[in-house]
Amino acid sequence: MTYVGIDIEQFIRDPYGTGIQRVLQYLAREWPIDEVQADFVIPNPQRDGEYLLLDPQQAAVLIGLAFEHREPDDDVLGIVAAHVAAHVKSRDYTAVKLGDLVSLFDAWVLPEVSYLPSVLERFEIFRRCMRSVMIGYDTLPMTEPANYRFKPGTSAWVSEYFRLLALADEVVCISAYARDSILDRLRRDRALPIRVAHPGGDHLAARPATPPERTRFARLGTLEARKRPVEILRGFMAAIDQGVDAELLFIGKRSASDEAINDALEQAIDDGYPVTWVQGASDDEVHALMQASSVFLSIGIEGYGIPVLEAIRLGTPVLFDGVQPAGELMVGAGARQVPADSVEALAGLFRAYSASAELASVAAEVDSAAVPTWRAFAAQVASAARV
Repeated sequence: MTYVGIDIEQFIRDPYGTGIQRVLQYLAREWPIDEVQADFVIPNPQRDGEYLLLDPQQAAVLIGLAFEHREPDDDVLGIVAAHVAAHVKSRDYTAVKLGDLVSLFDAWVLPEVSYLPSVLERFEIFRRCMRSVMIGYDTLPMTEPANYRFKPGTSAWVSEYFRLLALADEVVCISAYARDSILDRLRRDRALPIRVAHPGGDHLAARPATPPERTRFARLGTLEARKRPVEILRGFMAAIDQGVDAELLFIGKRSASDEAINDALEQAIDDGYPVTWVQGASDDEVHALMQASSVFLSIGIEGYGIPVLEAIRLGTPVLFDGVQPAGELMVGAGARQVPADSVEALAGLFRAYSASAELASVAAEVDSAAVPTWRAFAAQVASAARV
């Protein structure tokens, strides 16, 4: 049987419940242990040069902490560190030296984007003596430069991450868009294996939506320019000025890359527009808000779009436009592409789908059972790592 090591040091350094970390969580929960044996590997914080091996169940619990603690005041990093320390003390995790790692595994997987020198140096060592696999995500600095704000002194490691993405024995991409970006922009050798495996949405139980009496449009995710939050806001404000009766809900933390986005949302709220901005919501709160919305919006450029799948599982129809792999995957099963490439087009969207007839039309298409599964995704990653 193939024995795989999965490096999750990046998670314990920055455990804040991102979409990528949702992939990690369900990679661990759904790993096909009967087919490919795997340990999730982290450095031992109490002893330099030593590593801890977590079985998939232990890793899923650890990664899940980032989704259980989402309040703004939660010290998620401290919570994760304390969890690891307690299990080290109880000797629940197997501890090994670096040299033992090399001899233990047949394949090494880097499942997150990481610019940490320790992670990248380890991957470079391991790829020279065993099969190497990476998961390919999202956009690249060459395709969406506004989305990247690198700290001074980190550019060499950013370059190293993308170099390894071009050289790994196999890359499992979350979408055809991610695959094509890696091939075209990173110039990965097309003779090297690269596959597409869609992340799942079945971490939520399928259930019917409970839309509000007043039409509510919801938008979930990080406030990045490529996801067009300001354009969505401007289009909604124009529709309200034209007499539309509706609400717009933003769910997500403040933009870390563009303070002007935060300012625009706050100004619209101060000006009295029916706009609500929820930050720091727990998973359960996010899902309750999504289910209680009339329409879920996914506009702009997404590497994949797990929230699209979540909305459909919760019975809420999705309107999308732009680069939206999950939206395209779910066309006819709850997602509908609509023109939204300008403020004027967005205003038209809000006018059209505030009407009960259009809402009923798209809602009737929702098919929660059509959402991709995490088990199938994990099986694809395991297959790529199999020697």
